[in-house]
Amino acid sequence: MASWNSLPLEICYQTLGWIAFFSWSFSFYPQVILNYKRKSVVGLNFDFLVLNVTKHTSYLIYNVVLFFSPVVQRQYREKYGFDETTYDQYG
Repeated sequence: MASWNSLPLEICYQTLGWIAFFSWSFSFYPQVILNYKRKSVVGLNFDFLVLNVTKHTSYLIYNVVLFFSPVVQRQYREKYGFDETTYDQYG
C-alpha cells in the first residue's frame, strides 16, 4: 500500500481537489443562465444571497487577519501550539 504522502497519491489528491473546486463553481451557473433566459429571478431567495455574501466576507476577513497579523498569529500559537510545517510540505 502506498504511503499517504507518496507522489501518486499527491497527484490524486490534487486532481480530485481541482475537480471538486470546478464542479462546485460550475454548479452555480445553470441557475444564473436560467434566470437570464427567463428575464426573471423567480425562485431566487435574496436572503440566501445576503447570507452567502456575509459568510464569504467573514471567512475572507478571518483568513486575511490570520495570515497578515503577527498579533493574531501569536495568540493562535499560544492557544493551539506551533506546528513546524512549511508550505513546501503541502504546496
